[in-house]
Amino acid sequence: MKSFYKILILMVIALSPAVMRAQAVAENDETAGETADASSDVATSAGASLDLAADEAYMRGTKQDYLEAIRLYNEAIAKDGSSAAIYYNLGNAYFRVDSLAKAIINYERALRLDPTDEDTRANLEFVNSKIIDVQAADPISNVLVDRSMRMFSANGWAVVSIVIFVVVLLFAAGYIFCSNVRLRKLFFFVGLALLIVNVLAVIVTVNAASAANDRTEAIVIVNATQLSTSPATPLNESQKAMLLHEGSKVKVIRELSTPNDPRVKKWIEVEAAGDNRAWIDAEAIEII
Repeated sequence: MKSFYKILILMVIALSPAVMRAQAVAENDETAGETADASSDVATSAGASLDLAADEAYMRGTKQDYLEAIRLYNEAIAKDGSSAAIYYNLGNAYFRVDSLAKAIINYERALRLDPTDEDTRANLEFVNSKIIDVQAADPISNVLVDRSMRMFSANGWAVVSIVIFVVVLLFAAGYIFCSNVRLRKLFFFVGLALLIVNVLAVIVTVNAASAANDRTEAIVIVNATQLSTSPATPLNESQKAMLLHEGSKVKVIRELSTPNDPRVKKWIEVEAAGDNRAWIDAEAIEII
């Protein structure tokens, strides 16, 4: 039992920096959000009126009004910064004018700021059901982490991990100072179980905070685009990789360094349809 006790203490000591790191990551994410909020506080009231005007245009319900709402929402984002609510509204407006790719992009952005919003998630799933290409299923580990992130924000998970860590320390103290053998066993095994839960909470915290700032995913914004096996327009069938349609999600691997010349087409290596890598025209996608 003493060896188990030593392992428990070592795990607590080893985990403490991870808990602090998770808290720091979440606080950095919160600071970024506060910075955006501060920018809206110091901005003139024009930003708030833009958002209100966009809402009013959206509620009028004609295609022209939806286009006006899109313009005003984008202008409000440029002036005041982003928020989950405005991305959600913008996604709805884009969907109303049949711009599925733009709707998906904005729903994705909204979920990165607020992964707990089930309305946004439901709308995203509905729009994804309308696109042509079938998206590859995520690995089970990604699905579990994603479902965990729906429960709390990054800050919420940071609080959970810290609270559990404090409880683990209390159980460790109980194990050390308690003389009753049965209670010592209880403190040890419950503390060990909570420590494992805490490790998982830290992992979810870091993943949730990182997801909010992820710049490696993009959405196809053109009707269709032919991917190539090399960073050049395919000239024959052997150089063609796959055909992707509007709304498909790809993972950005790297961007080919090209001269700063608008006449030169830029190519980005992406991962699509599972683990298939190919090159795509940079103009055909938009980073989430």
